[in-house]
Amino acid sequence: MMNRWVAILGLSGALAACSDDRAEGIVAVRHEVFAGEWRSVTPTLEFLRLTVQSKSSEPDALAARLTFSGVAWEGSGAIAGDSLVLNMTLEGQPTAARTLVARVGEHGGLRTRLESGTAPALVVDFVRER
Repeated sequence: MMNRWVAILGLSGALAACSDDRAEGIVAVRHEVFAGEWRSVTPTLEFLRLTVQSKSSEPDALAARLTFSGVAWEGSGAIAGDSLVLNMTLEGQPTAARTLVARVGEHGGLRTRLESGTAPALVVDFVRER
């Protein structure tokens, strides 16, 4: 009887180790990596600016503002794995929603992808504003 319980416990441990819930290869990223003032370095899109800051009302949330030519997209979101995922809306038009996904790129910059679901995604590289 004892051998049977040992076998069951061993099998349970093996199954838990193979579980899809594990986050292999995903590095936790802190808010400070994304927070700050960013400017675009993508050719023809150098006029874009991105501001990211922690939300005081929600401990794990970040707020963002993407601006260009007098237009502002605002939103909030959280870090998921190695990415910052933000739900953005056009200021004054809450029905115009987009998802902005930011990842740390080369040399500490951000590579962002603005997705709408209806148009091709817009990929923009940002560096910290000095």
